[in-house]
Amino acid sequence: MSFALPIALTLAALALPIIALYILKVRLRRVPVSTNLFWKQIYEEKPPRSIWQHFRHLLSLLLQLLLLLFIVLAIADPYFSWQLLQARRLVIVIDNSASMRATDVKPTRLDAAKNGALELIDGLRFRDEVAIVLAGSTPEVVVGMTGHAPTLRDAINGIEFSDNPTSLTTAIELGRRLIGEHPHGQVLVMTDGCVEAVGLTDSDKQALPTDPTTAVADVAEKSASKETPPEQPVENMNEPSPVEYRLFATEAPNIGITQLQVRRSLIDPLGYEILASVKNASTSPVACRLELTLNDIPVDVISLKLKPEELWSRSIEKTTLDGGPLKAVLTQIVAGTVDEIAAAAAENTKVSGSTTSSELDLLSTDNSAWALLPARKTQKVLVVSPGNLFLQKVFEANPLVEVTVRKDFPEQWPLDSIIVLHGPLPATLPSGNVFAIDSIGSCDQWDQGEVLENPIVTDQDKASPLMNHIRLDNVLIPQARQLQFKTPPHSLAKTLSGEIVFAEVKRPNGKCLALSVSLDSSDLAFRTAFPIMVANSLGWFSGTTGELQASVPTGVVTTLAVTTKAANVSLQSPLQKISSVAVSKPSDIESDSSLVTVGPLNEIGLWKLTATGPTTAKKVEGPEIDSLAEVAVNLASERETDLRPLKELLDSPESKTIMAGWFGKPLWFYLIILACVLTSVEWFLYQRRFIS
Repeated sequence: MSFALPIALTLAALALPIIALYILKVRLRRVPVSTNLFWKQIYEEKPPRSIWQHFRHLLSLLLQLLLLLFIVLAIADPYFSWQLLQARRLVIVIDNSASMRATDVKPTRLDAAKNGALELIDGLRFRDEVAIVLAGSTPEVVVGMTGHAPTLRDAINGIEFSDNPTSLTTAIELGRRLIGEHPHGQVLVMTDGCVEAVGLTDSDKQALPTDPTTAVADVAEKSASKETPPEQPVENMNEPSPVEYRLFATEAPNIGITQLQVRRSLIDPLGYEILASVKNASTSPVACRLELTLNDIPVDVISLKLKPEELWSRSIEKTTLDGGPLKAVLTQIVAGTVDEIAAAAAENTKVSGSTTSSELDLLSTDNSAWALLPARKTQKVLVVSPGNLFLQKVFEANPLVEVTVRKDFPEQWPLDSIIVLHGPLPATLPSGNVFAIDSIGSCDQWDQGEVLENPIVTDQDKASPLMNHIRLDNVLIPQARQLQFKTPPHSLAKTLSGEIVFAEVKRPNGKCLALSVSLDSSDLAFRTAFPIMVANSLGWFSGTTGELQASVPTGVVTTLAVTTKAANVSLQSPLQKISSVAVSKPSDIESDSSLVTVGPLNEIGLWKLTATGPTTAKKVEGPEIDSLAEVAVNLASERETDLRPLKELLDSPESKTIMAGWFGKPLWFYLIILACVLTSVEWFLYQRRFIS
């Protein structure tokens, strides 16, 4: 036997004052009396005793010394060597993904999983060590290896809900790394089984539970001294630690929005397209309504009748000049046969005997989704051209453009307009945004070379927003003018011979595009690529393409390009939690732009990026707080919407974790119990006058 705190044995010296107190004579109190005749008689009958005769209460003294012995041994914390050899290292992986909010296991799946983890903590054996790992989109170690039960309980109670998907495989791998090569390591996974796959080995599959409705599998209480498996041999040290799954779920039905995206139309400048998907993750048909609002103004209401396991998806076209947050919400969820649902919808009545919304939809997280629609802004365009109807009409057809056409150069170039130069060029290009098309002559940015006969475009910069949805390789170009740039430009389209026909010209006094294709001799003006090219260019000149601001799934980390000079930039979550973020300034982007990396975004809704202090953005009335950007975050996971556990986790044998029984506690625990029992015995004997 060894002691964790052997210095505590020195407390046994307290036995000396205990014995001294039994030997010590009691000094009698002096009391005056009328005669001492009777006291002398009593004194003669009871002569003084020797020092050893003071031990007349030997039973009381032995009980006191035995009580001291138990307390000293408990403080010294004795243990046996086999207890160290059989100690385990456990990792409890807790799934707090969005599906753990479901209420089919009361009060919620996550609460049931936390209670199961607390029961595991209460059943730890002596010298066991435990770590807590959170299995979200990115695994997180909540508490490292420790045997301190209060710390583990506080960590488990502090776990909160999230809207992230789960990745059990990476969390299990992290748990195995925490265990290392310990011979008695084990990973315990508390989950609802709503995962795509878990990547189980054959040994892992033997440890899976059978009953998904049981919060904690029934385990037999076994003695830590007798039921612990023997130490593994050295040759098995590199085998992965076994994994045991405990499910907190039922075959619960659910319906949810699995996708919501919105973008501006590529054809209609005022139009936009909504892509929405709804999943019926149940075995019965469901009817519901999908309500769409833009800036809290109703846009559309769609009645849905979904068959079992059906995934409904549709692209919806709408028109507006405004932008803002687009929200989709599922309402009026009922169940029944397809015929009953159709009949009830025709009669505007409720399905007879239908299931209520609370019984059909046990997860509210996926009933709402958000997207951001970019706003359209009116732009002024000055077209300087000797006359080309197609060029004029492509700008006039855009309702977001105020077009002014003239044939000669103005005396003063407007600073608030995009200048389109078709044909002759001034010796010096005007400041601001310039789009040179089929230019004739030279300027301060390039010189005109020879005429290119029948050039074929073979190389396009597909990564540039200026070339989105554009193909120039099938355009018939009888001739184009060669441009010899004085400063190397950013090539957007090249010919087979390497000549640049469409380029972004870098200059300090404004943005500039150069297109050397002839509109009169080529068929570019008759193809859809030309109006798309013009729309991309207008968006690029205004600082954004204005087409798509994609919604992102929960749990991701994303980078936003913002225009700010503020020192303090904050990220506000949908639940109004504010956190500071770092702003970087890469050298390859514009001087007024910065990059901000935010995430992981673990809540659904609209996240807002704000700046405090001076910025280059337009000021608003009130405090100096500018809204820099917004990000729409949705659950967007069919697997999290489907609340039914993975079949592989259901068809599995019983769990077999050995928990600490009554005799699995450390020795000090039993010594304290014996001390308490001994105190009660001494009190009983004193009350019964066996000791005085």
